[in-house]
Amino acid sequence: MAKSNMSLAYEQVYRDRLAETKNMITLATLLDALDQGVAGGLTYQDVMSKAYEEAHNANPKGVPTSLPDVTLVSSVIRSNVKIMIYNIIEFSVTSLFQAIYDRLEDENCSYVDVSEELRALWHHTRMRKLSDPSASNETAERTSKGLLDEVIANTTVHITARQTMSGGNLDGKEILKLFDNHGISVHTTGSGYREDELKDIKDRRNALAHGSISFADAGNQVTTSELAELITRVDSFLMQLRSDVMSYLDSGEYKAGGSVAGEA
Repeated sequence: MAKSNMSLAYEQVYRDRLAETKNMITLATLLDALDQGVAGGLTYQDVMSKAYEEAHNANPKGVPTSLPDVTLVSSVIRSNVKIMIYNIIEFSVTSLFQAIYDRLEDENCSYVDVSEELRALWHHTRMRKLSDPSASNETAERTSKGLLDEVIANTTVHITARQTMSGGNLDGKEILKLFDNHGISVHTTGSGYREDELKDIKDRRNALAHGSISFADAGNQVTTSELAELITRVDSFLMQLRSDVMSYLDSGEYKAGGSVAGEA
């Protein structure tokens, strides 16, 4: 298979999650349309009343509330879409970095074999234990000796995405910073990258996860049309990240003395 046609292991899962998110946007759009009334006078109340009756007959314990308010349901769905979009972003970025680390292990790259950026990342992950208040001089000595021993023995570099990323903190600035730390220049022009949107996605996700804003309130602040446009831009940006990582791997920029990453 030609390098330009190579795929990464996460891609099918990515497509599935993207489809799930788009389906949720469509569902919210349909609920809004029913609430406004569609051809033939069919309304949300008509459809849901019948559905509620059938559901209650089939499983009385499965309908703990009265007929759900359409505005509330649609708002909750829109809020969940923001969370789903954030999860897609974090999953994609994590998977792309892990693809790099897997390549290092597949090729048995040691410290001297990898780029200065990856050496710094490896060193940082191994020294992190020294930030523990309980770390002693003996801990520092053991850690330093372990690092030297691995370098001298040409031990394969081992890094994981969990070590280099902090969950729940990915906005536009953080993503570009992480890629720069790996020696990868992201081509943001024309990619759908919007720093303000990515920050809002992260902030909304965290606010909802921590309970500082209700799902109803968060969902009321965005329309389904805006969500549809947002997921299109996010998808475009994530595909650009994939493209830049593939170029980075294909050109061997992860190796010591590798070619220089292109300008964004």
